[in-house]
Amino acid sequence: MITALIQDAFHLLQGEMSPETGITLDLKQEDVLPAALLLSEYDMTAERQIRLLSIYIAIKLALQRHQDCHLLEPGDVLTRKVLDGDYLYSFYVQLCLRYEEFDLLTHLAPTVKQIQIKRVEGYPEDERLTKGFEVFLRLENHRNHAKRAI
Repeated sequence: MITALIQDAFHLLQGEMSPETGITLDLKQEDVLPAALLLSEYDMTAERQIRLLSIYIAIKLALQRHQDCHLLEPGDVLTRKVLDGDYLYSFYVQLCLRYEEFDLLTHLAPTVKQIQIKRVEGYPEDERLTKGFEVFLRLENHRNHAKRAI
């Protein structure tokens, strides 16, 4: 089930992304597994799980593309990594808007920015993304239970 969720999310993301970008979805399954496991703990449709995971993957890919850019010499490789990462950051925002995941966007945007700032300061804290994702799922689950109780 988890493997199918991950594969479906990658497939959805690939289908949504413009082929003209030339971006390959080269994340390893283990890079996505923590988020997929989190999603499996919550009561939501399979379609929504796939959508949320595809957003998570887009952010992870953006972080991956921007990783170690400061170590590269100016040139085509650096330019490509920066442009790919920037595209993927804007793409996750587009996905949130398309799927009407406004709460996820407002919750994760500050987290993504904090990760970027920490990286510039030399203190990468990429695990914040998974933690932020988990907090979002817990808060949403709590809100949904509270609505049902009323």
